[in-house]
Amino acid sequence: MDSQLSVAPELHPEAVMADMTAVEQIVYNLADNAAKYARFDGSILKVELKAEKRFLVIRVEDEGKGVSDSLKGKLFRPFSRSAEEAAGKQPGVGLGLALSRELARSMGGDLCLEESSGHGCRFALRLPFSRV
Repeated sequence: MDSQLSVAPELHPEAVMADMTAVEQIVYNLADNAAKYARFDGSILKVELKAEKRFLVIRVEDEGKGVSDSLKGKLFRPFSRSAEEAAGKQPGVGLGLALSRELARSMGGDLCLEESSGHGCRFALRLPFSRV
């Protein structure tokens, strides 16, 4: 899987109120999920950093199969995958996104699914800039 990093030119080196280990874990989880569900025909994982109002926004976008409408409502719930789903091709029981959202919120931010279609998903991690 190829990757593409985009950092907005207007992004200033402002301090972010965040635990960098937690941020790394969240982004790793999103990238790992993208790799698990990717199409293997030249898929690209896109990571974008930009400032939006009082937040640093890290978007992770893949070109996988997306998330079905029936799963969107429980995507961030712990153990959201059934035993049958967990026994399928992709490993995991549905804890990664739930834990990632909790980490984001513990830092004053949030993690959400911004878009999902049959052509992939886009998640956004928002972290507050520190008040200087």
